[in-house]
Amino acid sequence: MFSGFFANAQSITGTQGLFFIPTAEMHPDRTLVLGASFIPEGYFQRYDKKENPGMPSFVTVTVLPSVEIMFRYTHELNLPVNFETRYFPDRMFAFRIRLLKETKYAPSITIGAQDFTKYLGLSTASTNYAGTYLVLTKSFNLNRFQFKPTIGYGSDVLGLDRYDFLGLFGGAEISHKNLPNTSLSMEYDSKNIHLGLSHTFFNRFVLKAGLWDLNKPAAMIAYKYQIW
Repeated sequence: MFSGFFANAQSITGTQGLFFIPTAEMHPDRTLVLGASFIPEGYFQRYDKKENPGMPSFVTVTVLPSVEIMFRYTHELNLPVNFETRYFPDRMFAFRIRLLKETKYAPSITIGAQDFTKYLGLSTASTNYAGTYLVLTKSFNLNRFQFKPTIGYGSDVLGLDRYDFLGLFGGAEISHKNLPNTSLSMEYDSKNIHLGLSHTFFNRFVLKAGLWDLNKPAAMIAYKYQIW
């Protein structure tokens, strides 16, 4: 059998996921995750420019146990907070509900909304992170390997300018039985292809590094534990 914590990978954006895209999986109930990431330039769009790398920090909690809530605070590097230019680090909430837990024959199915205050009309600022999606994940064992393909679809609900996932996205994660806490993933986020390598230490510390669009380095560090 594979480690249960391998089944709960963490994306560099803060939600359950591969490298960047979400999966349908969730951490065990009452799991709290604290983390921070580095995302290279080319992703954060301010007006017509994509010139700065960014550093998201996030808090994610799983409850009920099929609900995941995440708060992320993202600062574009090289941009000091400035009242005149009206630059302030971005604050964003994400909310996910798992509709179906994986069984022997059926995949996990989850729906999610990123920056959902935008959809509720509580935020008017432009966003880099919007997304409403449906995603499916299923694991398969072959000899001493475990494969976890994920496929999802992001919809244009409100006709916003930018989305993390718009249209079809997907990817897969692979691990070996002798290294259950180490995994390799490749994905397509509806715009770019990413490659990631992840390892969990002591079932608590997660390190993830990879290549954004197979070109630029990106990384994440996180700590997870059950809060009660």
